[in-house]
Amino acid sequence: MTSGRSMDDGESDFDWSWSDEDPTWMPPDIDITKPSPARMYDYALGGKDNFEIDRKAVEQVATVLPDFRHLAQVNRLFLQNAVEIMAEAGITQFVDIGTGIPTSPNVHEMARGVHPHAKVVYVDNDPIVMAHNRALRAKVDGVITVQHDARDPDSIIRDPAVRQLIDFDQPVGLLFIAVLHFVRRDLAADVLMRFRQSVSSGSYIAISTACADGMDPAVVTKVEGVYQNAAAQIVFRTGAQIEQLFEGLELIEPGLTDVTKWRIDEPTPEIHVTAGVGRKP
Repeated sequence: MTSGRSMDDGESDFDWSWSDEDPTWMPPDIDITKPSPARMYDYALGGKDNFEIDRKAVEQVATVLPDFRHLAQVNRLFLQNAVEIMAEAGITQFVDIGTGIPTSPNVHEMARGVHPHAKVVYVDNDPIVMAHNRALRAKVDGVITVQHDARDPDSIIRDPAVRQLIDFDQPVGLLFIAVLHFVRRDLAADVLMRFRQSVSSGSYIAISTACADGMDPAVVTKVEGVYQNAAAQIVFRTGAQIEQLFEGLELIEPGLTDVTKWRIDEPTPEIHVTAGVGRKP
């Protein structure tokens, strides 16, 4: 993953817009020699914006974890629940970090089901994600996409396009859905601390991330092996390490739990993903 810049900064020397008129068109700098976590997730959700190498990687994961696709769908349901809860609590502006390839309903569609004029910033660094989100952003007022790395919070917080849309003096909903397990263990806590510092009281942070607790170590090793050659390697955390990400936040019910049990009741797969939503007091 690489740090990037806003697509509205006037410095981009190519057009990221997705073209439906030319099915062979591909965004520049796409690396199809390595699986992309964003494209793998898209395939797991039943999307079409992925390549053979991504599909093969997902199939490899599925040999170890047959319910991998179901887990992706449940994780998406957690996102929907988190956005709805935040919106009903009065949040009207959201920043979705590591947004991935657009999958309906998108964050702005969910949020605007409660607040018709809710504002949303989508953040990612994958070129194909940027292409699709650029096309999405062009059609919707109050929605922008910026190209940045989640590991560089200040690049997001200080982006002029972000600050023009998002008022950090008012409560914000920050979304880290299935992205922090691609960030080093020792860095993620610092990343979250910086974001917590940047938002006002009353803001919410939603996180879902892979958890090693209760998992067969052999399964963890196999899953890590699949991602070893991907554009980003997966990192499993302990429950205690995930709790650290919520330091200084008030957890809302049901607290930190497996994503399959967060206000739903689905079978827990072999791969564990811990989810939670916290409010900054």
